[in-house]
Amino acid sequence: MKPLLEIEKINSFYGPVQVHFDVSMSVPEKAIVCLLGGNASGKSTTMKAILGLQAPRSGRILLEGRDITGWPTPRIVRAGISTVPEARRLFGGMSVRENLLMGAYARDDRGEVAADLDRVLALFPRLGERLGQKAGTMSGGEQQMVAMARALMGRPKLICMDEPTMGLSPLFVDRVLELIATVNGTGVSVFMVEQNASMALRIADYGYVLRTGRIVLEGPAKQLLADPRIRGAYLGENVA
Repeated sequence: MKPLLEIEKINSFYGPVQVHFDVSMSVPEKAIVCLLGGNASGKSTTMKAILGLQAPRSGRILLEGRDITGWPTPRIVRAGISTVPEARRLFGGMSVRENLLMGAYARDDRGEVAADLDRVLALFPRLGERLGQKAGTMSGGEQQMVAMARALMGRPKLICMDEPTMGLSPLFVDRVLELIATVNGTGVSVFMVEQNASMALRIADYGYVLRTGRIVLEGPAKQLLADPRIRGAYLGENVA
């Protein structure tokens, strides 16, 4: 498949501390790609690099072949990348409708926003019943739905999801996975950062495993799901 997002040998630092070591990844068009790894593996920094929040010291990030390395975040959003951040980051005192419309803040086609809201609510009918409810009063699973729907309101080509199942009940974990697959079915690519390997690989097309800033394992999701080296990658054992 044709690549939508390409990460080419990025090296990232926090002061003198190196976080990425020649990390390379690719997200094809209309695919779900997951980045797996334990704490302090560099997953969140990868997300920050894509979104322009942490520029790598070297290497490149390409969107549809265009170098977006170092672009400011608003420009990256307008180019077609939305995010569902860790812990959702909703405006708790605002209504569901207001939160969803915030996802379209960077768009200049205001006449089409209302139609897109209807389409998003068709994907998330539960939110249509709660448009006037304050987002902060909803359950964790419902808030995750709001965050995903908000990201779609930007008409993205790619949605970056940071730990989308964190803190959710088992029932809502399954529901969120279904919704991620549904969103992907509309033609939107998904790049998902996760700790839960078995969960993420169930719906992904391809996966990468990051350990201490290096890609130590990659491959089609179904193959990784059955690969005993996944355990090694997480626990620091030999993955050769």
